[in-house]
Amino acid sequence: MEEIFNPRVLFYLFSVPVTRTTVSTWVVMAFLVLLSFLLTRRMSFVPGRLQNVLELFVEAVINLIEGMSPGNGRKFLPLVGALALFIGTANLAHLVPGLKAPTSDFNTAFGLALVVFFAVPFYGIATRGLKNYFKEYISPSPILLPFHIISEITRTFSLALRLFGNILGEEIIIGILFLLAPLVVPVPMMLFSIFSGVIQAYIFTILTVVYLSSAVEVSKH
Repeated sequence: MEEIFNPRVLFYLFSVPVTRTTVSTWVVMAFLVLLSFLLTRRMSFVPGRLQNVLELFVEAVINLIEGMSPGNGRKFLPLVGALALFIGTANLAHLVPGLKAPTSDFNTAFGLALVVFFAVPFYGIATRGLKNYFKEYISPSPILLPFHIISEITRTFSLALRLFGNILGEEIIIGILFLLAPLVVPVPMMLFSIFSGVIQAYIFTILTVVYLSSAVEVSKH
């Protein structure tokens, strides 16, 4: 249980400690790169089974974005799709013996939230222009500027804490149940982990789309 809160250092790379979280993240990244290669190496107008899986995922992400932010499906697809894939896979990594879910480490969850934090002004400025985007921070009064800034910061921490807390809590519960009933728990808890991991990735993705949508759509009113 102690390792959940303090990831074990496995080795040192140029005097930099490499923890179990880092190794698990590398494995997740390598898996996604390999999966992307296998899914895209033989693209054709007559899709095979693997290409169908890829197209279904892309269409699902685009439809999700379009349902919340019409007209921005293809614009947000690279970021939102990458986050959904990585978080969903990372949440399930602890099902592989020897690995842990990188998202159960606050550093990983906060890093993902920071990606969204910087992506929001990036898309907002690219869509509406620098002046129009930052005008919202002092609208309708400059007094509201610090409150807008605080809101941006707090929702970033909220996004990270929500993902981190749920995945960490799941790992703790599964660890306790394995100690109490090692022969009964595995299969039901693996199914629960898959369901919970996918749901948390979906929630993170939904919130990302909400934040991006609010950044680019204000100018339409």
